[in-house]
Amino acid sequence: MEGLSTADAKRELLQVLESERARIPVAGHLDIRSHLARALLGTTLCVVVLQIVNGVYLVSQGTPMQTRGIACLVEAGLLVVSLLVTWRVVARETRLEARELDGRLRAVARELRGWRGGYADLRLGPQPTVTTYAVRRDGAWRDVPTLLVANGDIVRLVAGDVAPCAMTECTTGIELAQGQQLKIDSPVLCWARSTPLQAHVEQIAQHHRRTGRSVLQNQMRVVARAIATRVLPFVAAAALASSVVIYGVVYKHRHMGVEAILGQTSLAVFPFACAALWPILWVAARTYASAGAVVLFDALQRSKTEYEDMADIDEFDVDALPPTKDVRVGVRDVVAHMWWLWKECDHRNLSRSSNLAETLGAITAICSIDKEGTIAEPLCTPEQIVVPDERDYAVLDLAEPDLAEPQSGFIADAGWQRFLPVLRPLALVCAYDSGTCPAAPNSAHRRIRALRGPTATQTACLCRVARGVGFTASDLAQYKVERTAMVAAPKRAMSFAATVVRTNTGDAQNLHVLSDGNVELVLSACLDYFDGTRVCPLDDRTVAMYYALYLNALQQDLQCLAYAYRPLRLPPGACWPFDSSSKLPARVELRLDADESQDQIVDDGEFGSVDLPAHLTQAARLAQLRAKPRVSDTSGDVDYSHDMLAQLATEESLLRDAVTEQIFLGLITFTYEPKTDVCDFIEDLDIAGIRFVYFSASGGRQSKSFADRLGLETDWNTCILLSSADGAQDIGYVEDHDIKARLPRGIDNIRHHLRDVDDIPLQVSLFAECTPSATREMIEIFQENGEVVCCMGSALAANTSTFAVADLAVGIEPIPHFNRAKDVQLDHENDGSMSTPGALVTQYALGAALTCIPCPLFLQHDTSLYTLMQVISEARWMVGCMQQAALLLLLACVSLAVVNLIAAWCLLPPIPGFMLLWMLWIAVPMLSATLLFVPHDESIMSTMPLKNHAHMSDMPRFAIYAVVRMAPVVALTLVVYTTALQSLLPSASPLHALSSTFGRLDWLQLTQDQQWALLGAQTYAMIAFVFHSICVSSTMMHRTQTLVEFVPIRNVVWVCGSVVCLALTFAFAALLLAFGRVHVDRVPWYTYAVAFAGPLVLLPLQEFCKMHDKKRWTRFQKLAKLEFKTKLGLHSPL
Repeated sequence: MEGLSTADAKRELLQVLESERARIPVAGHLDIRSHLARALLGTTLCVVVLQIVNGVYLVSQGTPMQTRGIACLVEAGLLVVSLLVTWRVVARETRLEARELDGRLRAVARELRGWRGGYADLRLGPQPTVTTYAVRRDGAWRDVPTLLVANGDIVRLVAGDVAPCAMTECTTGIELAQGQQLKIDSPVLCWARSTPLQAHVEQIAQHHRRTGRSVLQNQMRVVARAIATRVLPFVAAAALASSVVIYGVVYKHRHMGVEAILGQTSLAVFPFACAALWPILWVAARTYASAGAVVLFDALQRSKTEYEDMADIDEFDVDALPPTKDVRVGVRDVVAHMWWLWKECDHRNLSRSSNLAETLGAITAICSIDKEGTIAEPLCTPEQIVVPDERDYAVLDLAEPDLAEPQSGFIADAGWQRFLPVLRPLALVCAYDSGTCPAAPNSAHRRIRALRGPTATQTACLCRVARGVGFTASDLAQYKVERTAMVAAPKRAMSFAATVVRTNTGDAQNLHVLSDGNVELVLSACLDYFDGTRVCPLDDRTVAMYYALYLNALQQDLQCLAYAYRPLRLPPGACWPFDSSSKLPARVELRLDADESQDQIVDDGEFGSVDLPAHLTQAARLAQLRAKPRVSDTSGDVDYSHDMLAQLATEESLLRDAVTEQIFLGLITFTYEPKTDVCDFIEDLDIAGIRFVYFSASGGRQSKSFADRLGLETDWNTCILLSSADGAQDIGYVEDHDIKARLPRGIDNIRHHLRDVDDIPLQVSLFAECTPSATREMIEIFQENGEVVCCMGSALAANTSTFAVADLAVGIEPIPHFNRAKDVQLDHENDGSMSTPGALVTQYALGAALTCIPCPLFLQHDTSLYTLMQVISEARWMVGCMQQAALLLLLACVSLAVVNLIAAWCLLPPIPGFMLLWMLWIAVPMLSATLLFVPHDESIMSTMPLKNHAHMSDMPRFAIYAVVRMAPVVALTLVVYTTALQSLLPSASPLHALSSTFGRLDWLQLTQDQQWALLGAQTYAMIAFVFHSICVSSTMMHRTQTLVEFVPIRNVVWVCGSVVCLALTFAFAALLLAFGRVHVDRVPWYTYAVAFAGPLVLLPLQEFCKMHDKKRWTRFQKLAKLEFKTKLGLHSPL
């Protein structure tokens, strides 16, 4: 049975991708049918209609032709054009957003289509976070990720494996459903009857939803709704009422109603209609922010420098800011990527559908759903060696490797040399267990079946132990491997590896069996133990001592392997009777037939009473010895005579006999150490107000042990079990304080606990006994309570559905260099991403791309998690800048509406529409855009982020701030307007005369001198408003810092933009007045004084508002940090 070829498998996978990708619809964030969009559309259309009616009236009734009427028609046309352009941009943006996931699937399909069949051999052994299967491809067995298994593949399954899809056993025809665990002890070959990729895409379609609106979007919606439902109706009603009253009381001519009522009302509401173009500005701003985040993220991943604390930071300061890389991102690179994002569908980072920059800037929780290779090293490292010491045991702590002095001692304990006699045979076993080291680069680590605990398999390099004891490459060259075997217990998740070696001295009858693996199974195969001086019987008390140590290690999330040895003496002239050329290990079954009902309670002296399994008792092990075939020895002191070798006619029977009667040598415990910077990263997340949450599939005690190594809280009330109490194998909460605290058990009880008891489930950082479905639901509970969740996990595990429900997902490469294939050469630099055509060259890279379809970001294995934190920091700052920019636009819009409304109340003509368009479409947006370039403030990562609920709850306070900050601008603009109008129209100098003149006449009744004087005064008002807006923008660089603390000239773009904005406004004013009779020389000095001395009043009021806001903001930060870091409710046992 040859199975499929790579070409056939590719064809099947591509067919599934093409047929299923259309089933993932994504709705856009910019809804053109929302209530706010309808309000904006209705307001703009009403203004357009009023302007058209007023323009037609002025053009038809005016003699000679009135440019004011033509201007009304042009303004109405511009507003219609703005609606059409905005609708087109928003519709296009929505369409591109909906196509992002489809574009990513297309990109993966392109990579799969161009894949040249490069299969990487990682030689790291099976990993818990790497789900692969042995698949027959192109006539060879390949390790293939789950999502690359195709219908028709031949898959080799072993005991404990889970079927990746519907399968049929090749010989017996036994059917296996998807997700069903194989119970057969021996490996089986199965036909794949479906393609797992199809179910995978269906899961994405089921669980993926577009990311909810970001915190900033929700804030803007609340403010916009308040303006649309309160400010806009008030301004419109007040303008209409005042126009009607003025028309009825003041106007002399009844035929002037069109200009008096419609014209005045439309200009009062006109600033709100100008907002029709602002969605385009919003799209441009979020595109720029996303481009900046992506460019910085890529630059940080490419950079090979280490993260370092800033020079003025004390490394022992718990509140110190996190370290950063000194990576500079050029504005040109950001603008270039922004332009690409504006034109193209972003299939690489899903920046639109994920709200990339806004979500990054609002993250409040980072959830890790995997351990090995993501937040922990992919391989477990040896931690302790346990060796017999007479009737007791000795625990030797392994020292940290010293790269500077590799020959330094490998054991930290003083006087460890006295254990060398027992360490030497143990180290010999370790030497043959570990082959991937500098001394033997061409040999592979053996896969060792770990037999209990959460991890199915593990591989660790122990050549350090062999070298530390004194074994060298020349020493190991004296031994030759005759045979390797995997010894397993039927119907039990137990196995150990056995290696039969002989010396190269020509004495072929002296063999040695070196065994390592599951503690329970190795102990059942041993009759004695070696304490360094003599071989002693392995009685029940000694076995119970090591078995209790093993169970205790498992509870501490440690992996534990036992080591044993047996010399085999063959008769003279005999040698290993079977072919030793096979590279595949033999499989041997070691039956444990003892009655489990006869388990014994043994006191081991340290851990108290231990429930010793029946097959580990001395009686059961001796009974197993007596059951072995024995033949009289006629050849001297040998273990196997010629007759016995003849009776053990098969290799399996000889190996089964050889692996018993072994001598126990000791234990080695292993642990998964957190990756570099992970513990510091988690600690610094607390400073940034981001909660780190670890979802563990292990039991409570094991999860707490690893969480303690991460630096998470592991006291009472800090771990919640998400498994149901009914079907759980674990006994549940075992600590008294957890039971007294009434912690919820099971994901089904979390919501009830939050509603009826307390919010501890939202405060803890550790969840144990988690299944993918429970993890997904807990993330949804976080989101329901205002958390913005970033989920990170292995790119080669079954995490897609969990990635799909998170606000932001980050796939992590769980093993190093999984995108390198020695038989594939690239003509370009390979960054392992879909941005480079043909970059995915191995089966692992393709599998990761399929798993990470919902992930906007992807971290390479050697990338520090501080990369994510630095991008979050940049995104936070950019979101704050966007918030300030949007605020400036809104304040300018409302201020101009108030200016026109007050002017109407004073019986003065409002500022015309074309000037409003200039200010709200060019001048103020230009100033707002410069706020996006404010230099980054590192202290942003010491502030608490806002939750995604209860937005703008303090709206009255912000409304007061808006009034105080913009009232001077309104007042100064009106003063400049009236004083300029008085000087340009001497015949109506007093204010009451101005009101009488312009309040009784409409535009058609004014003389040309009056019209030009009015235009000149309005131009002065426009210039004053722009100048004062520049002054206001200078105070909006930072929300709370004063002008002295954050000097505006640090923003070079703002300085240049302000100069250009003011220059363009003067040019526009000169163009307006170039063809008229406006006597600028008549404008008095105090008009200029009011305009240019206005900042003396304006800036102190801005700083006063910021000072008051800073007090409230500081108070909020303290309360938020107190709530975030509180230990009172979290650690209370009652």
